[in-house]
Amino acid sequence: KHRLPTTSIVPCHLARMVAAASSGRKQKSGVKIVGSPLKTSSRQQKGLANAKLHGSTKGALSQRELEAEILKLCAKGRDKLDKQMAPDVKIVPVKPGSTCCEDFPMAWRRREGGKRTERGTAEWYVPKGADPKKRMLFFHGGSYTVWAPKDAPYRSLCSRLAAVCRLCVLSVDYRMAPEHLFPAAFEDSAAALRWIAGHGPDSAMEPSPATDIFVCGDSAGGGLALAVCMAPPRSVRPMLRGAVGLSPWIDMTASTPSYETRQWDPERGFGDAVNAGTDRKGGQEEAEVYLGRGGVKLHGKDWRVSPFLALASKLRNMPPVLLHVGDYELILDESVLLHQKMVKAGHLDTTVCVYPRMWHCFHEYAEGSGLGQTLAVAVRAFQDIGKWVTSRLSA
Repeated sequence: KHRLPTTSIVPCHLARMVAAASSGRKQKSGVKIVGSPLKTSSRQQKGLANAKLHGSTKGALSQRELEAEILKLCAKGRDKLDKQMAPDVKIVPVKPGSTCCEDFPMAWRRREGGKRTERGTAEWYVPKGADPKKRMLFFHGGSYTVWAPKDAPYRSLCSRLAAVCRLCVLSVDYRMAPEHLFPAAFEDSAAALRWIAGHGPDSAMEPSPATDIFVCGDSAGGGLALAVCMAPPRSVRPMLRGAVGLSPWIDMTASTPSYETRQWDPERGFGDAVNAGTDRKGGQEEAEVYLGRGGVKLHGKDWRVSPFLALASKLRNMPPVLLHVGDYELILDESVLLHQKMVKAGHLDTTVCVYPRMWHCFHEYAEGSGLGQTLAVAVRAFQDIGKWVTSRLSA
């Protein structure tokens, strides 16, 4: 699965007032408890509302009942992630050795299903009519140990992001543990950021500078997305428009309170069903699969793997940041408290959206986890991302 914290959540308008008062400058920051749907453009609606993308909106279950049933499936390990791609989005592979860059994409190998497999191929997701100079870099989750861009849930997720944001999305197959320990994943992610700044879906070899770059990831990939945006190359900074973390795993030390307050409770149907039974020690042990034995003590506070613990100077200089997190997640507090740290550090454009009753990486359950109904909150979350991205694009 993925990894996963609680703190008191202040209403959106109060968060903005506190942020503005603390700095004396204009703020875009805020904590949002997501409720009614946001308005979206006709392009975004076209990209997401297609029935083939989300499944059916009709069924015997109410949305509350559907959420409860998915939680039960997650707790039993019987949940199903999305598999359908957004319509009118094509895949363009980028294989190791096909670019003019030695360190991207990086070829690597591992044994999967008893067979030796060749890894490293990245994939572009290109919506019909999208500007190839407006790009998003995406890092998949999986605790730094599993998943790949070619896997159905991530093809589904990346195609949906491409459709709603109207961006060309590049999904990276970075090196993973146990074959490649920290900081391999970060190094591959940083190389991908350098490469995407100068190359698009139609220019693997020839230079084609981007006008806009967003960086996004879910779970462990969310941590990578935030980390690479803390120290981007100077040449990339002018085109870096924002970082998006979806249920980001950003504290390898597992230090936040929600490891206790969001434990799964089957009787109440409350808490982190995706990571049922995982406690603080379990979170640290999972981190050490990537960090190595004793790695939490040695590397757990390194900003490259724990952006949550980065210095204020790094937080302040990040591009605009959007964090999505479910209220039921073990790592809820990592997103909420990081947002508060960024505001305190003087960052002017940071937002955390907390989705009530949602679990880890709920964006990947838009199809309803095999129950035949659309999970409306997941659809809404994609629309929220699209609106946030669109408002930060260059002219």
